[in-house]
Amino acid sequence: MNGHDHRIRRLDATDVHILRPVRLDALRLHPEAYSSSYEEESQTPPDDLARRLLLPPATMFGGFSGDTLVGIAGLRAETRVKTRYKAHLFSVYVDAAHRRSGLGRALAETAITHARDAGCRLVQLTVTVGNDAARQVYMGLGFRTYGIEPRALMVNGMFYDNEHMALDLD
Repeated sequence: MNGHDHRIRRLDATDVHILRPVRLDALRLHPEAYSSSYEEESQTPPDDLARRLLLPPATMFGGFSGDTLVGIAGLRAETRVKTRYKAHLFSVYVDAAHRRSGLGRALAETAITHARDAGCRLVQLTVTVGNDAARQVYMGLGFRTYGIEPRALMVNGMFYDNEHMALDLD
């Protein structure tokens, strides 16, 4: 892992204080990659963030270097009867100093394993068109494109398309 020694664990509501700054960095540094905005999220009380990202149906995994959280990946399971076989991988982010170390892939693999263990049969995600590094990781894990959403996000007056991808767990 390029000299990095990482460990991954599931985050819980008591971890909101370490999750929040990493998530805000992701939103601030890469606004085109996430549907949430830094401006809105920075005003969100920690308890609301914990409820939305760290409690079911969401699960958040953290990648650590020593005791420092340096990467995250979320998985949200569908709860409705007709769609509960699906989960959505979201909010994948790795601090720049730890990229190209395999941590992003390891976080995604951990989330996929969690989905499979929970009985899910399909994991979906969106990736911003042009984010080739993330796209390559997802394709390497077996995700396949099933559509492009034009103008999915507008950031600072610019439109960004989203590529929708899915991984069949059967």
